[in-house]
Order: sequence, then structure tokens, then C-alpha cells
Amino acid sequence: MLLGKQLLVKLRDMGIHRLCLPRGLRCRDYLPQCIAVALLLGKYVLCGGGCGGRTILSDGNVEFAFSTKEGNPCDAQLVKPNLCEKPLSISLPLLDKPRFIIDLALWDSHTRSEKNELIEQVLASIVIIRKYLWDGNLELTSVPSEFLEYLGRFAKGFINKVVIKREGPVVGNDAVMLDPQGDCILDNSVINRYSTFIIGGIVDKERRVKGETTRLYETLGLRVPRCRIELRGSIVGVPDRINKIIEIILRTLFETGDLERSIIMAMSKKDRVNRLFYEINKASYRIKIENNVVLALTRSMITRINWVNASDDEIELAIRKSHVVIIEDQELNKYLTLNMARPGPWTHKYVK
Repeated sequence: MLLGKQLLVKLRDMGIHRLCLPRGLRCRDYLPQCIAVALLLGKYVLCGGGCGGRTILSDGNVEFAFSTKEGNPCDAQLVKPNLCEKPLSISLPLLDKPRFIIDLALWDSHTRSEKNELIEQVLASIVIIRKYLWDGNLELTSVPSEFLEYLGRFAKGFINKVVIKREGPVVGNDAVMLDPQGDCILDNSVINRYSTFIIGGIVDKERRVKGETTRLYETLGLRVPRCRIELRGSIVGVPDRINKIIEIILRTLFETGDLERSIIMAMSKKDRVNRLFYEINKASYRIKIENNVVLALTRSMITRINWVNASDDEIELAIRKSHVVIIEDQELNKYLTLNMARPGPWTHKYVK
């Protein structure tokens, strides 16, 4: 159950059906989730009483309103710890699963720019974890001192309670490592069967070194399955940022229940264009005109190929990148009749 939903249950059990909130509370997602995380981080406490304005959210028989000097009474208010002499005790039943481990044993292999990028992805991972769970569900292992120095500079004043360990990960039979060269495929059943997901703290922004995650796996001496995330039989277009990988798994577990849908929702513009380019090349007809072979598709086929929900601009970019020619159905039929066109390996997927 989402942490925010657990908070609602606890508030009702405590007799709190109207909660006043400070205007300084920042939340871009589900409000009860933001409140639960803020309480766990110690940024705020629950204090009895308070007044609030109009209700901004009513969920699970609990109303939320911004605090005001005068207004409708609240059963409790969310305030900074120094503003409450006797905070109300609330204990949230934290989930210890799913657990995400980002291992940083290969930190020293990165360039300075890649280290900066890796810090950004770790911070983004904390943000996405908080959308569903909280910091305690994220663990950083094999953490070098330099990483902590970088983190301190990048996130000065950023409060977090992520588990940080100098040693490597300690896992049991419930763990799986995510590796683009893994010998098994991550699917819904794997996501639901395993509860610990190990991700390599690896960024190859300036280097193109294949098999880095496999090297990390061997360095750590792990004996867990290595699974790759595929999208309809290929890793092309599957987001590879650490935070995106975590987002895909969390979204599958807590929102969609469907891995493919979660992958598509997490794709960036670059991911969608790359996947379209891949599909277009596989699906295009090969038309022989004199001594040249031209790749061609009909507009209706393009529509069917766009199952990644790309925008019109992204589709046109993929078409230009592919150097494919868009022709009418009648023209394609003419080439087929004259035996001047042959289908690509995936054409049959997109022809009715």
C-alpha cells in the first residue's frame, strides 16, 4: 500500500479527520504521500489543534486545509518541530519491500562529468522513491568518500535518510540484478517474485564500455539472477537512467500493474525517437528502383508503429533519421505487383 494511504489510516485511527497544513509544504504529487515523507524525515510533526481555510483535498474521510489564524478548526496541524511543545505520536507501518540498491563500486571508473551525472541520477532516484515509499527503501552500497563529498556539494541542505553503506550489498534469495546484458528478461512475474532490485551505479556518458554491469556483478561476487528490461523483444528505447529504472518498477507495482505500459510512460523523447527509428527500419519495405534500394512505409503503417505514443514532431524526427520514404497505399501496391518491393523482417507486424 502506498505510504500516503497508510498515513490516512493512521490519521483516522487517531481521530484526525481534518488536518491543517503549512503553506510552506511543497508537494507536486499525492499530498498524503508528501506529508508522510515529511513526517518520517523529521521536517514536520503533528500538533493538536489549529485552524484552516477551505478544504484543498478530501481523501479517505480526511480533509486537508492550509493553516490560517482564523477559520474552521482542525483536529491537528502539521508544523515545524520547534513550534510544537507536545507533538502527537504517529507510527507509520513502513514497507521494507521493495528495496532498491544502487552499488557504487565502479565510481572511480567514471570521468568527472559522469560522476556529476551519477549524483544527479541518485538524487532523482530519491525523489521518485518518495513518490511511492520513502528514503529507507533506497540503499547505496560500496560508497566511496568522494561520492559523499560530491553529494554534499550537489545537495547542500538536502535532508535524506537513505541507507548508506561503505561495504557491498548484502542480499538473499529475494534479490535480482538489473543488467542490459542479463540472461533473463524482467517481466511482471519477476517484479512480483523478487523484492530487492540491485542497480549498478554506472554512467557511460563519455565512455562506451559494454558489459560494465556484468563486471560489477562479478566484482561484487553476487549469485543472484541478472535480468534485462526489454520492450517487445528489444532493449532499444528502454530508459537506462538509474532513476528511470526505479520509476518503471515502482510504477508497475503501485500504478499500472503492467511493465510495458510503465516503460512507455517513463520513456524520454530520445528513447521514443530511438525506438521508432528501430521499428521503422525493421518494418520498412525494401523497394528496388534501378540500382538503389529505398526504404518505404505508408502513413497508416507509421500510425500503427507509433505504439510508444510519440508526438508528431518525434515521429517526423524518426522518419528523417531513418531516411524512409512515405508513400501512398496505391503506390506501394504497384511496387508489390511489379515485384519491386519486399517486406522487412517486421513488416508483417504492421500490415493489416
